[in-house]
Amino acid sequence: MWISKIELKNFKSYRLANLEFPEPKNGKNIVLIGGMNGYGKTTILEAIYLCLYGKDAMTHLARAGLKIDEKGYPTFLEHALNGEAKRDGDADMMSARMIIKRNKTSAFDIRRRWYFKSAKGTWHDEETVVTEITKNISGTPKIDGKNGFFLSELLDEQFVPAHIAPFFFFDGEEVKKLADQTRIEQVKQGLEGLLGVVLLRNLVERLRNFETNKRQTISSSDEENIDRLLELMTADEARLKELTASTQESRDRLSDLKAEHQSLIERIISAGGGGADIATVRDFVEEQQAHRSELRDISKALERILSDKLPFHLMPVELLDEFKAQLHREIEIENWQAECNALEPKRDSFKKAFLNIEAPVIDPVLTTSQLEAVQARIEKAWASLFHPSPVADSGPIIHTFFHQGLRERALNFLSTLSVGQAEVQDLLSKQRQVTERIEELSKKISRVEGIDKDGTLTELKRNLAAVEKERDELDASQRNTDRILVGLEVGLSNTKARYQQEKKRLDDTSPTRQLLDKSERVRQAIDELIPSLFPLKVKRLATSMTRVYKQLAHKTQVSKIIISDDGSTKILSRNGQEITFDRSAGENQIFATALIAGLAEVSGVSAPLVVDTPLGRLDSLHRDNIFNFWTGTPNRQVILLSQDKEVDAATYQQIKDKVSCAYLLEHTDVGDGIGRTIAKPEKYFGDAI
Repeated sequence: MWISKIELKNFKSYRLANLEFPEPKNGKNIVLIGGMNGYGKTTILEAIYLCLYGKDAMTHLARAGLKIDEKGYPTFLEHALNGEAKRDGDADMMSARMIIKRNKTSAFDIRRRWYFKSAKGTWHDEETVVTEITKNISGTPKIDGKNGFFLSELLDEQFVPAHIAPFFFFDGEEVKKLADQTRIEQVKQGLEGLLGVVLLRNLVERLRNFETNKRQTISSSDEENIDRLLELMTADEARLKELTASTQESRDRLSDLKAEHQSLIERIISAGGGGADIATVRDFVEEQQAHRSELRDISKALERILSDKLPFHLMPVELLDEFKAQLHREIEIENWQAECNALEPKRDSFKKAFLNIEAPVIDPVLTTSQLEAVQARIEKAWASLFHPSPVADSGPIIHTFFHQGLRERALNFLSTLSVGQAEVQDLLSKQRQVTERIEELSKKISRVEGIDKDGTLTELKRNLAAVEKERDELDASQRNTDRILVGLEVGLSNTKARYQQEKKRLDDTSPTRQLLDKSERVRQAIDELIPSLFPLKVKRLATSMTRVYKQLAHKTQVSKIIISDDGSTKILSRNGQEITFDRSAGENQIFATALIAGLAEVSGVSAPLVVDTPLGRLDSLHRDNIFNFWTGTPNRQVILLSQDKEVDAATYQQIKDKVSCAYLLEHTDVGDGIGRTIAKPEKYFGDAI
């Protein structure tokens, strides 16, 4: 594959230029285009980008080391319009054309025209026409962006995609400067281009703009309601988390208090109670603690009756019965709807099978009206299975916040509400008996203990009383917190159900919001994907760079280059130690050239190289190495845009057996500060050809 022609009209200093290049063969793959600085070498590189990629080229010109107009694409084009054409009133059109040959018999011709308002030279339109050429016969021209044809797709499949173009068409001097600034950034940019990260980021930006525009067209009232529910749900979840943590702390403290309580009891018993019977005191104390535990259980049972069941007994019986009946109706409706949804898709299958079955034969054959009547009966028979609802006068579903299964749980709870008078009286009687027994045991313990001579027993009993008081208060507080937790969990469950229901209703009624949701998920997936892409190509790139670097550098101690996933590079010696060079201009250009060559190789694209300022300030040995590298693949076309200090007449004589053709750019002043460039074929510095 090679570039066989570049044609420019009214493009910067070129009024008209035709540069034709032969097929690289017989070891001649170098094209030399010589010109002094400011004579139009870089213009050719810019024209290649603009012709192939149009507006998209603006993103990649900077990555290729070229300066771009910060004011954007229109300003760039207006500045590129030929000054001589403006002066002569012939400034209505500027064009760039390239013919790229796949092989000897197949090619495609790309011509991009930019149209201007001739009076002011203001750009207002452009058109790109692509023509396929087979055996020198031109096919039907295709216009980019019309009738399903896109030039970018053709370039992606058959030439150089825009995001990797800087690996093939670049300014060697400027790319070297990038390597001089930070090698990590240069490697990361190269990997991003190779992996298509540029395209992914462009997609993210387009999705973000799409979401912004779409959100302006939809109502925000429903979203405000959902946001309110989400805010309430978030607050309840935070409160629930806080209470759960507090409950755990209380339980831990209760556990500590129980251990301390047991320790104090043991110490009281060990104190002997002033010579009393130790075994008797221990028995009394243990029995007393057992009764106190029983008393707490009785209190909890009474609290459950008061908080869980009694409120429902204060409600009118008719209201409870109506609530239960409504729940039963909603359960039946829910089951009926589920059955309808499950069987509805089978209707068409049944109808099709019924009408298409061949046996038994209907004789005589049904007429059209009879067949329509049969079909109508099938429809009515099927509808009768579901309509009307089996629940007579069911009315609407009132408790929409109940999710599946919650109605059954509510009915089961209501069935456990019965509270008999005898149950409450038994609990109260038992509470009174246990309390009296605790008091009786306290008196017995006091009588058995005797006299506390040194006050130790008194202090222990005082500490025990304090622990029991804190324990009872904490236990009561914990029971209250548990009730709050239960209520909060129920409320949070209801809020979540309402939130999901409202969000689903909003999504079902708004395809735009569904698109926004999908767009957000795609953007999130891309953000998560990009960091994981780099390891896919790092190893292959390091291997390719090592091979190219060894070809280009004259320092033989380099063993290999390794690249980390973050883009940082290390150059290792034969013994595995990192080599630190002085990063001279030559070293940086060798590194940048090795990087670009490695990226081009890993990309798998076999395309020409176009290099502006190819040799810069390289010494003679580095120059020879680079020329050997460029000519090492004799079927790859290499177009060098050189000034007289890089590939001069003497250097040309050394490499002329590798040169397929050459041009010399000559520049003349045509007045009014306007210059004109002409490309002279078969000519080079010093008239060496």
